[in-house]
Amino acid sequence: MKDKRRLYLMIAMARFREEKNGDSVRISKFYQRDYIALQLIVNFLLTTVAFILLLAFVAMYNLETLLSNLNELNFRPVFAAVIIIYFVFLGVYTVIAFTRAKIRYVRAQSDMQQYQNALDRLNRMYREEDRLKQRDDDDDDFYFDDDDDDEDDDD
Repeated sequence: MKDKRRLYLMIAMARFREEKNGDSVRISKFYQRDYIALQLIVNFLLTTVAFILLLAFVAMYNLETLLSNLNELNFRPVFAAVIIIYFVFLGVYTVIAFTRAKIRYVRAQSDMQQYQNALDRLNRMYREEDRLKQRDDDDDDFYFDDDDDDEDDDD
């Protein structure tokens, strides 16, 4: 029965490794602050690239209007509006990235704690089995053969 429980536990642990695909292990190797900081840096770079692409698409869509009003266009208010929109865009996505990174880290830590608990249970099962084997081996050492005693009495 113990071997069956141990086998089921090992199958569950292997299934955990397959399902999580190493994400929990990779995330849990970081400290929380480092993981979140890394995610925020990646978010900053990707958000900046996305904003530049979005700005380029809007400019290309309105290219005819921009070129016809190029002489009369005041660049200072347009540039200020673009920067304000960029910071709002960046702020929204930074809050989303922070929340997502925090949730992923907490879930990874929880998953790894469950995995560690399963490893501890498996280790206890093996130690218990070793202890029982050791006790059985010790009991066998004290076993005496009755045939040897009978021969000594005949002499």
